[in-house]
Order: sequence, then structure tokens, then C-alpha cells
Amino acid sequence: MKHLIILILMTNCFFSCGSTDLCNRTEAKQVLENFSREYTGLDTLIRIDGYYYQEVNKEVNGAAFMLSSNGEFYILYVRFQNHIQIQEGFRNKSDKSARGRGSYTLSGDTIKVRWAMPFQFNCYDIFSQQYVIENDTTLRLIRQELHDGKQRDPVRNEIYKFYKYPVDD
Repeated sequence: MKHLIILILMTNCFFSCGSTDLCNRTEAKQVLENFSREYTGLDTLIRIDGYYYQEVNKEVNGAAFMLSSNGEFYILYVRFQNHIQIQEGFRNKSDKSARGRGSYTLSGDTIKVRWAMPFQFNCYDIFSQQYVIENDTTLRLIRQELHDGKQRDPVRNEIYKFYKYPVDD
């Protein structure tokens, strides 16, 4: 009987938490689906035939992301040991862990990104970021916010470099 009561309480808690939008499902659906997918011209400003990553102390660290010419954005947000792991992460689309997607808009030399990443069950974290184009193979992160509008500490020297993918054999 004790186990039945615990099961009922856990089930009730699970469904009551899921019935509100604490999981950001509505906002995530907008981020993931509601953008034009029209040609942006980004490929005339930067290379998009690969991914961008942040390199710190000779290690690949943090996020690796791809941008398409039609406004789509894909990101892998885990710690990598090398570029082979990054490439395997992009290749393995069935693995949803630490994988986000969304869209971007282009305004002059600034790329504004909005993306969602699932974190448990059917819940999402929503992020907004802005990158300045330094040159055709370098982006600098200048702003990052969580879905609740909280801005991270001012971004300093977060440089993302281009890496061709897939690598030519």
C-alpha cells in the first residue's frame, strides 16, 4: 500500500509539472518551427561548409555549432576531446543529448541566434546569443541570454573559429 501511494504521488507530480509550461514547450516549438527558412546571404559573409568552435588552452571546449544559408542553427553543447568527436556528434543525429537547434537572423555584421535544447523528458532550455563577424572564419560571441531574460556576465574574448566539415578525404 505504501508503494502504491508513493507511485500515485510521483505520477501526480510528474503530470502536474508537465501540464504547465515550466518545461518551455510552447516557446521551444516557436523557436524550432517558426522561422522563414529563406536564403539569408550568410554564405557571402562567412564560411558555412563546416562548424564553429571555441578553442581554449589548445583543447576543444564547449559548444560547436553550424549555420546554414536558410536561417537554421545547430549546436552540440558538450565537452569534446578532439575534432573527431565533434564530427561524430554532428553525424550521429539520433543522439539528442546536448544537441540544440533553432534559427538565426542577420543584421549587418551581427548574427542573432535563438535556439532550444531538450534537457529532460519533454522540457527545453531556450537561449539567445549574438555573434559579431570578425572575418569569414571567425565569430566573436558578444551576448548570451537564457530564456528567462537573465544575461550572462559580459562576454569577453569568446572567439569561435571555423573548422571544415565534413573533412575532405
